[in-house]
Formats: sequence, C-alpha cells, structure tokens
Amino acid sequence: MNLLKVAKWELRSTLRSRKFLFIFLFQIAVLILTLFMFSGFTDVLESGEALTPSLTGFAELGVIDPSGLIQGQLNPDVLDIREGGDAGSVLVVDNFTGIPLNATLYLDYSDPRRSVVRDEVEAAVERASSLISEEFVKSPGPAPEVREETRGEPLPVQLVTRVMVSILLFLPVFLFGNLVVDSIVGEKERKTGEALLAMPVRRSEIILGKCLSVITVLALQIGVWMILIIASGFHMVNPLGAYFTVVASSAPVVGLTALISVYARNYREAGIGITLAYIISAAYLIAPALAYMAGSSGSVSPMTLTIKMISGQALGAADIIPPAISILVLSIIFYGLAVRLFGRDDVVFGPRPGILRLMVKP
Repeated sequence: MNLLKVAKWELRSTLRSRKFLFIFLFQIAVLILTLFMFSGFTDVLESGEALTPSLTGFAELGVIDPSGLIQGQLNPDVLDIREGGDAGSVLVVDNFTGIPLNATLYLDYSDPRRSVVRDEVEAAVERASSLISEEFVKSPGPAPEVREETRGEPLPVQLVTRVMVSILLFLPVFLFGNLVVDSIVGEKERKTGEALLAMPVRRSEIILGKCLSVITVLALQIGVWMILIIASGFHMVNPLGAYFTVVASSAPVVGLTALISVYARNYREAGIGITLAYIISAAYLIAPALAYMAGSSGSVSPMTLTIKMISGQALGAADIIPPAISILVLSIIFYGLAVRLFGRDDVVFGPRPGILRLMVKP
C-alpha cells in the first residue's frame, strides 16, 4: 500500500536526521530534570513544609486576642492579620489572667499556605512566652500552650500528581509539530513538492503517510516518557490504557497541524497558525482536567480519561465514549480538510485562495 510506503520512507528519513535525534535526546533530558523538580515539589506538599516567602500578606489569619500579647508578636510582613474570625485559619487566645496563657489555632487544611500560618503562630507564641517570662522572673512558670484543630480538607496531593503526570504525557503531542511542518511546508520551501506529486502516489496517501510517520514517532516518544515517569517513582494503575489514550489523542492534533501546514505558504505562516491552534487544543485538554480536580466526574477530554486511568478509577461508558467520539470526529474533519486542500493545485502551487474564498467556493 502506497500510504505505508510513504510513512516508512518519512519515518526512516526522520530517524536518520541528526536534528531529530538531538531534539529527541534533549527533550528526554528536560523531562528528567522536570521529574526531579516535580518530585521535590510533591514531597514538600506531602510533608507540609514550606519556605516562608517575603511577600507581604502572603497568608491570612484571623485573630481573636483580647490581651493582644500574641497578636502583637505576629509578623505583618508575612501574615494578613484580620481582627475576628474572617479568615480560613483563626487564632483564638484566652483572656490573660495569669500564666499559663492558652490559645487555640484553627488551621485551614484546604489552604496550601497553612504551614506558613503555623510557623508564624509558633514563632509569635515563643516571643510572647519570653515577654511573659521576663515579667515573672521570680516564677517563670510554664510556656503558653497552643492547641491545633484542623478545618477543611487536606490538599489532594495525589490528584495533583496525577494531573501533572498526565500533562507530562501529553507534552510530546505538542513538541513534535515541527516534524509535520517540516515534512509538508519543507517540500514547498525546498521546491521538491512538484517531484513528489509526480510520483505514482495519490495526494491523500502522501498526506496520510506523512502524518502516520509522525504519529509513530510520537508513540515512541510517549512510550519512552512513560517509562521514565514510572521509573521515577510515579505510580500508574493502568499505564497501557493511559498510553493508548495519549497516542490516540495525538491523531487529531497531527491532523490539525497537517491542515495548517498544507495551507501555509512558508514556515512563518505555519508557525503562527500552529501556535494559536495549539493554545486552543491545550485549553480543550486541560480545562476539563481542572474541572475534574474541582469535583466534576465526567471525562469530556482525553486528558481527564488519562487521569482516571492513571489513578485506576472504575470507568463507565460516560467516561470513555465522549473522548473517543471527540478524537474520531476531529480526526475525520482535520484529515479530510487537509487531504482536500492538498488536492488543489491553487493551494499547493498558487496563487493560494483566501480562507473566505475556500469557504464560499470549496
């Protein structure tokens, strides 16, 4: 079949390219560095530790302190101190009638800045303890006691990890758009398109073969990235399901890139069009994933389905059918338009018609 021959030739040419090998290895190095940094980030979230920032009012704290002993020791350069309980975390200090001075910190565990609030309150308590001790030198007595009670739910670290791993798996889909551009627009720039079209191969087979070779490279890259992610300690309950979902999701993205490349006159036009298209595509993938983090249960985009496969969540028809339909429909539209445009001599050789003219007179 000519389509497979074209795909095989394009794939062989790509794998022999030094430029491709450099980009391929460079991206793997960047992934390893990203995994190292993300692993440290998740460790900080799980331990509850945090670096105190230098931003004024970084964290909010409501304070009820009739005596003002502890409130006066809080650092306003870090905490946005609010009188009363109008904040996520609240410090309630008992009336000071003599030592010990007791207080209760209601810590909001849904706030990732809770460790900053806890550290600042503990530091303020120590300073207040020193002041009280100085006033009662003859009988220092025990230090003030702070009880801690949780409010809200802890930050879902595991869910954040799954979302970030899913985003990493989808990155190669957008990183190899240059392969499609170089394969199609490059023919125009190098003036080799005429010789290619003179071969006994249908134009549809040329476009589909080029795209198939790029999807094959993407499947290889995604597989390598998944192996590295798993080797880094990130657990995936259903890695094969996640792998095939990401690879299938690359099909409409490659088709969209091919459509833009066929219509573009040069690399510059293709680059501008692909940048805008990829922003929209990324929003389509990521926005439903963020909604899922917020509590939505549906799988509108393939990325949401990938997250559920990574976590091992039980999947139903409502989780699988919408992403599968979107992948199929978008692929048919993009590849159909790309093949149709590539079959027009005015688009390939010029003078190229405008978009409105193509819509009125296809």
